[in-house]
Amino acid sequence: LAPLLRAMSVAADTSASPLTAECALAKSAKGAACVQLVGQVLDNPSLYVFGELLDMPNVQALADGPPAHAAAYELLKIFAYGTWKDYTARAAQLGQLSAAQATKLKKLSVVSLAAASKSLPYDTLLSELEIGSVRELENLLIECVYGELLSGKLDQQARVFEVHHSLGRDLHPSEVAQMGELLSRWHSGALDALGSIRSKLETYKARCEAASATAAELNSSVENVRANLRAQDDSEPGGGGGGGGFDDRMDFEEDKQRKSGRTKGKLAMGFGPRK
Repeated sequence: LAPLLRAMSVAADTSASPLTAECALAKSAKGAACVQLVGQVLDNPSLYVFGELLDMPNVQALADGPPAHAAAYELLKIFAYGTWKDYTARAAQLGQLSAAQATKLKKLSVVSLAAASKSLPYDTLLSELEIGSVRELENLLIECVYGELLSGKLDQQARVFEVHHSLGRDLHPSEVAQMGELLSRWHSGALDALGSIRSKLETYKARCEAASATAAELNSSVENVRANLRAQDDSEPGGGGGGGGFDDRMDFEEDKQRKSGRTKGKLAMGFGPRK
């Protein structure tokens, strides 16, 4: 279940290839080399998911290493699951971020906020990200949109960002049970929908078959009536033989009606037999 949940919660194709490469390097990088690798990942502007790297044994081993190694591991977890506020609360322990890392973590924080609410007031964003000006905030939001971290609309007059869609971040281990429950409910709902569709299709099929049977019965009744009329016509004196039968009389009546219609038309236009 965990690989499925991670696949659903993360990542754009643009980040999959670089992360795969970094994970391959993490197989052999240990200690200080692994710390350096983590720093490169956090600096990488195309990487916004880190779950696979966190699962690497050499990366997890940093948690039990010297303080600097443990700090690198904790910082990686914040980039995976946390926000800018989480970092600032432990900044003394985790160390200073580079400019690229700070911007990246603020973008990830916007993604988390967008997942919780589809309407993000500027005041909330300015407070959560500790940004000093609206212009700087709007530039950050624009970078998020162009980086495909989220999509939405800036409403400068209302001072709010309306979220349409946001990137899924890594799933925290504590959220696995909740996600499993959500997937279970979704599965049940999907089964109910499929059952309803199947029932409606069966009803439609039955109605089509009933309509076809009714049409066939009607056609059969019509043919029976026609056959009876022919038989009745043939049994009458002069009805059979060369005198023409039921079908011939029908043709005669139709021809008579057409001629009568033409005659009436001529009379209506002033044409007719001379007196």
